Amino acid sequence: MNNMPYQQPMAPAPMGGNTNNTIALILGIVSIVLGVFGGILFGMFGAAFGLVAAVVALVLSIGVRKETNNAQGTPAFICALIGLIFSVIFAAGCGICGCTQKAAGVGDYTCYGCVGGSCKAQNDLKGAYRDLNNLFNEWY
Repeated sequence: MNNMPYQQPMAPAPMGGNTNNTIALILGIVSIVLGVFGGILFGMFGAAFGLVAAVVALVLSIGVRKETNNAQGTPAFICALIGLIFSVIFAAGCGICGCTQKAAGVGDYTCYGCVGGSCKAQNDLKGAYRDLNNLFNEWY
């Protein structure tokens, strides 16, 4: 018959990945979106939510990288780092914008994003447009 000794069948490799890796990657992507679009649309508040998501994603991705000897977690780490950078830039930009408005006597700090119409940069652009429009109207 069969002269081969009996071998135990090998267990199949687990199909699922590391849950923390998936969560970190999703939070890293969310932090990029919130950092950029949240900063533009909602000012410092949107950037703050992006900052929180980025920090949580960084902590999770560093934990995953330690558990797997840097075999997993690198994309999540990179996305979280990019989200952190964008969130800090937009939070600092909105903070500076609000401080300059307050120092100029325009009013209290009310930076709800450039789309909200309270951003100094948007007001400067509208003023420049009015000045150019008045200049062209004087010529014609």
